[in-house]
Amino acid sequence: MKKDILYKIILPYCLFVFFCSCAPTKYLEENDYLLNRIKIMTDNKDVSISELKKTVRQKPNTRILGVARFHLGIYNLSGRNGEKRFNKWLRKIGEEPVVYDSFLTERSVEQLKLYLNNKGYYNAEVMDSVRFYKHKADVEYRISMGDRVRVGELSFRADSGVAEIYSLNTPLYQIVMRDTSHSLLKRNMPMDVDILEKERERVTELLRGNGYYNFSKNLIQYYADTVNVDAGNANLSMGIINSLPDSNAYKTYVIGEIQVNMDYDPILAGEPEAEVYAKEMYGNYEVLYNKNLKIKPQVVLESIQFECGELYDVKKVVSSYARLQALNLFKFVNILFQERTDTQGGLCLDCKIQLTPMKRQAYNVFLEGTNNSGNIGVGGNFLYNHKNIFHGGENLRVSVWGALRKEKLKENEIFSTTEVGAELRLVTPQFWLPVFRLAEFRRDYAPKTFISLSYSQERTQFYRRKVASAKFGYLWKRTDNKWNYSFDLLDLNYVMMPNVDRAFIDGLKNQYIKSTYTDHLILSANFLAIYTDRAVNSTGSSNYFRVNIETSGNFLLGVNKLLGKKHSELNEERFYKVLGVRYAQFVKMDGEYRFNHYINQANTLVYRLFLGCGFPYGNMKALPFEEAYYCGGANDIRAWHSRTLGPGGFRTEDNYPNSVGDFKLEANVEYRFKLFWLLEGVLFADAGNVWNLKNYTNRPDTQLAPDFYKQIAVGIGSGLRVNVTFLLLRFDWGFKLHDPAQLEGHRFVLFDKNSGFRKPVWNIAIGYPF
Repeated sequence: MKKDILYKIILPYCLFVFFCSCAPTKYLEENDYLLNRIKIMTDNKDVSISELKKTVRQKPNTRILGVARFHLGIYNLSGRNGEKRFNKWLRKIGEEPVVYDSFLTERSVEQLKLYLNNKGYYNAEVMDSVRFYKHKADVEYRISMGDRVRVGELSFRADSGVAEIYSLNTPLYQIVMRDTSHSLLKRNMPMDVDILEKERERVTELLRGNGYYNFSKNLIQYYADTVNVDAGNANLSMGIINSLPDSNAYKTYVIGEIQVNMDYDPILAGEPEAEVYAKEMYGNYEVLYNKNLKIKPQVVLESIQFECGELYDVKKVVSSYARLQALNLFKFVNILFQERTDTQGGLCLDCKIQLTPMKRQAYNVFLEGTNNSGNIGVGGNFLYNHKNIFHGGENLRVSVWGALRKEKLKENEIFSTTEVGAELRLVTPQFWLPVFRLAEFRRDYAPKTFISLSYSQERTQFYRRKVASAKFGYLWKRTDNKWNYSFDLLDLNYVMMPNVDRAFIDGLKNQYIKSTYTDHLILSANFLAIYTDRAVNSTGSSNYFRVNIETSGNFLLGVNKLLGKKHSELNEERFYKVLGVRYAQFVKMDGEYRFNHYINQANTLVYRLFLGCGFPYGNMKALPFEEAYYCGGANDIRAWHSRTLGPGGFRTEDNYPNSVGDFKLEANVEYRFKLFWLLEGVLFADAGNVWNLKNYTNRPDTQLAPDFYKQIAVGIGSGLRVNVTFLLLRFDWGFKLHDPAQLEGHRFVLFDKNSGFRKPVWNIAIGYPF
């Protein structure tokens, strides 16, 4: 068996690596050397080697897994004849060999010295050496850092010459002095140019937020005494230069007239304004529009954070941009300021806000398919969207979907599942909270209100499930778009099971699973917060964090007790009902963290950690099936089918996949690498499981215990992705490595006859798993 695995799995992979790594210098000229390795050695670990490598001017060809020069191998397939069409394509998708260049090595030495000087290492020395062999070159940079210069005394200085502007008693300097508690400059800090630059930007933003419209960071200079360094410290002072004594950069501006063009068309920019647009005054705002108002002006005016007569504040301008774009009504947003002097000699900024509306209505049709080792699914979704249904920025979305899945129960037994549903969702920029006005919150977070109604129906050969849902809540986010929040004040789900096959229910082995196939009601409140520091179209590393808190049933229980309702009883359980239906009562919290580690343009490592816990109590002893956690599937632990893993070390005898639990722990890591053209490769490892918090009858080995780590399932695998920018098609192949359903001592199953490499799980899906 192991020999078979060697030939089918391991050997082809080794051949792949060998093919990509062999003969990388085959087509080099006689006196050329392929840049093979770059190594940096330092006598001080305070500076990151990875940061130092970024300053090196010439870098070797990209490697996969740190070994295979796959892209160079593709390029070399073109041979010496680059005129053929196919060879041109190979060279386009491949990577040209990086030939060692001594000039770029010298430049790298200079750049390394400059980088270290900027970090405070003024006496740093950089030496380079090159080792040539077999048409390859290994370059090594040896760095002696020396002592790091730190900041001694800190002071502010005013250049002489224009005392009425630069005196430390002027308002400009007083603003800076009052805010020194937020300064990035500290005594004994390293003399780091990056920190000094960030402080210039901070001070500039501070002044531009207090009316100094024309102030620039170039007007701020540092004076460091790096010649007379005492005990490794250099005195540092910061000042504002006096090269522009007559400039308005040192004067404050107030906001003058504000004009809002609701139908701005750049093609008509040269036409007389009065001939193209109609005008109306709304308070202090002049509103322009073409023919008729398509959007209620109040919606737009509430998004403008600055007012006539107040000091110019750059933060309010940035916030206004974000608020106007968040309305999702305009494809073009531009805020212009024109300087003028008022009748009393004061400086004013007249503002013109140009808004170009986007199309208000759109529809989309989505088709998708999945394959989880023979469990095939196809589905479709029709989506209609109106972005301004009531002329107040209200976004109406209507979606209708359907899906068909064929799933295996046993070796040759297949059942079909059909699902259809529809949803009506309305999101309005108005904050529907009449009791609390929260003006400051509305200004800073641009909250929205949403209402959602949906209905879905699932039909299998065993049961028919109907779910009617209604939601009411709020959405808001910070102006920097890093934090997004959602609060479902009302989340109502009415689950109906009108037809359940009695033989199917009797075939289930425990009451816990049986209870999920009864009518029940879920009335909950839910809070969700999401953080991400990934910028749009960025390629660097990024973080993602999500936390969700949900509570259900407490309000209904309070109403029942207030009205003096009596308990119902079933199977020795006592519980309350609402409208004749038992309702769930639980509290649930889960969190997820992801780190996307960008290595280079061809290699990325992605880490994910998920932790969730739901605690049922009071009116229902188990979490509803819809709220319980599960493992397995294309976006989870990919070596198991969905809902077939756990809980704990439990091995289910039910035919239908019903493995769910109250507690979930999962960790994933993916190594993603670009191949060629639209293709990407991946190697991954998934680990985790679900457990119950209580010991349910007929479900042994499922409760969370101190030795839970012995029941963690581990799967490994590889995959291929087709990335078409707007669509990513994913093929993943998972293998069980550690199976907690097996007896202790027999849980390593990678080479087992009926598991591991012998029984891979195929997953076909759309989009990255996380």
